[in-house]
Amino acid sequence: MVLDMDRPTVIVTEPIHPAGIRLLEEAGAEVVQLPPGSDERALMEVAPRADALITRGGIRVTRAIMAASPRLRVVGVHGVGCDHVDLGAARDLGKVVLNTPSALTATVAEMTLALMLALTRRVVSADKAVRAGEWTRKYGDLIGSELMGKTVGVIGLGRIGAAVARRLKPFDVTLLYYDVTERTALEDELGVKRVDLDTLLRESDIITLHTPLTPGTRGLLSRREFNLMKDGVYLVNTARGKVIDQRALVEALKAGKVAGAALDVFEEEPLDPEDPLASMDNVILTPHLGASSREAMRRMAVQVAEEVMEVLRGGVLESPVVM
Repeated sequence: MVLDMDRPTVIVTEPIHPAGIRLLEEAGAEVVQLPPGSDERALMEVAPRADALITRGGIRVTRAIMAASPRLRVVGVHGVGCDHVDLGAARDLGKVVLNTPSALTATVAEMTLALMLALTRRVVSADKAVRAGEWTRKYGDLIGSELMGKTVGVIGLGRIGAAVARRLKPFDVTLLYYDVTERTALEDELGVKRVDLDTLLRESDIITLHTPLTPGTRGLLSRREFNLMKDGVYLVNTARGKVIDQRALVEALKAGKVAGAALDVFEEEPLDPEDPLASMDNVILTPHLGASSREAMRRMAVQVAEEVMEVLRGGVLESPVVM
């Protein structure tokens, strides 16, 4: 349906799937796509034209940018994390903020499981060993651990955390979870047990993080928390980098407290190649790829485009981040 209003301008700050762009244009919007690698200054230059912004998180949407956009009605987040958007400013200025959590759940859950298996079975190191002619390492440091019989602690049992737990259940693991919200229905469905954070840290063989970045979760795992963990624990993070104190993690890895970590997110992105994590053989690093499947990229682009246009038409969303 084409909009019955002056043609709105939608600024897309980073590349999204063409299906989303096509949907916006067919609905009557003028789409302005910033070049890859653009920054806040580039966004500020076009902000006064914007009726809507679509962002993937690479450019911060600040109070100044929103204030410079008198026509701006909605900020659509292509993804789930909204920590790059000043939500307080959006409330103050009357801007709607929406995201697309359901579009990426399966993809992030699958990535988490892939990282967990690669970490515990030393897949990345094994690949490097074969390429280097080090076949006999299979008798030594390439011997991994199986998931069966292990206790897996899930920090955050929302959409993605629950999807991870659901995929882990067939591996015959014991599942613990920590969440500020009690998830009774999921406890019954998946056989997961709710515990406090300290108990989860003490009892888990593998810990996987699925919590948003909030003032309460920033630095959730720091030196104290690492000291509580079992010796030889494995850690997977596909949530937000700042949930972990990265310096404390490096210390725990060097000391052997953490046997290995698989990290898709970091305190600062992109990760500095000189960061200590980059030289550690017991760490798997990926460049924030959790939601990067072909299927999820298309779903996110289409969903964010549909919901942005719904707001511009005057419609009401079921569960916006900020209304």
